[in-house]
Amino acid sequence: MALDPQIRMTRWFHFSGFSALLPLLLAGQAALGQSPAPGDDAALVRELSRREAAVENLRGELGLYHPALREAYGELGGFYLELGDYQQSLATYQDALEVARINEGLHSESQLRIIDAMIAGNEGLADWQAVDSLHHFRHHMAGRLWELTDSRHLSAISAFGGWKMRAIREGLLNESAWGAQAVIDDVGAAYRRAIAALEREGGDRPLALAEMVRGKAELDLHMMGAVASTPYNYFPATVPRYVNQMRCRAVRGPNGQAVQQCVNVQVENPRYRDSQRNNKRTTLMRYSNAINNGIERLTAIRDSGAGLPDDALAQIDSQITQLQAQYQQYSRRGRRDFLF
Repeated sequence: MALDPQIRMTRWFHFSGFSALLPLLLAGQAALGQSPAPGDDAALVRELSRREAAVENLRGELGLYHPALREAYGELGGFYLELGDYQQSLATYQDALEVARINEGLHSESQLRIIDAMIAGNEGLADWQAVDSLHHFRHHMAGRLWELTDSRHLSAISAFGGWKMRAIREGLLNESAWGAQAVIDDVGAAYRRAIAALEREGGDRPLALAEMVRGKAELDLHMMGAVASTPYNYFPATVPRYVNQMRCRAVRGPNGQAVQQCVNVQVENPRYRDSQRNNKRTTLMRYSNAINNGIERLTAIRDSGAGLPDDALAQIDSQITQLQAQYQQYSRRGRRDFLF
């Protein structure tokens, strides 16, 4: 059963402290429909109670799954979000999502806005696994709603890639090095499909193409840096680490004569370290080639002009310069293991 609004707000102010909430509350005044004075806790309690009562009345009048409830739940969930009550916000947005699915089907654009709000709520709780799941869901839904070259689908790919890069850089999902590589390769595949689709259109959207190329190149750069910084002996080998070897020595036999005595012993495979170095070299080269390919594509877009304004061309030129500088840095770092 839901807590009385007065009790919930009293507890919330007790634990959070009003001074920390002032910026959020002032930012949400437009949504409140009124301007409570700073420190007017009673006004906030009344406003929350009014909004909850309005939603409850709407449910009673229209039924549990009326389409109008999606918007009502969304506004109430947004108010909870502004107040920092992330749990209550998520519960309310979950109700909004259920109403949207019942009335609009499993995939609709309005649901993306709800998912974005739920991502914000889970970020407030630092529930990064839930954030990750919602980003996957959002990316999947965008693929169902729009063609691959639709600008909204491309934006969803960029958002998905941006989240994955943040999660890996900040260690939010506790991915191992190899897990991070799998993630980056998976997101990189989404970028590759978008790049190929845009190029099949004939190059009429150079800015969209440049954005996808840049996004993928940044993923490849991150992975190249990680590979370059990892000692070669952390890479798996394609040959066994140990092999059996026959060792013989001369011993005196029962009649005093010299005889050979042989035993099998396990020794480290001399090819094992070379295999690890080759694995690192191959992995480094794969990302190196991908980055060079991205730089060449961006250079071609810049050099062609493609009717782009000067500021757009300057931005692409800046991206090329940054990619080249980081690429050179990681290349030097990666070569250290091979100087033997």
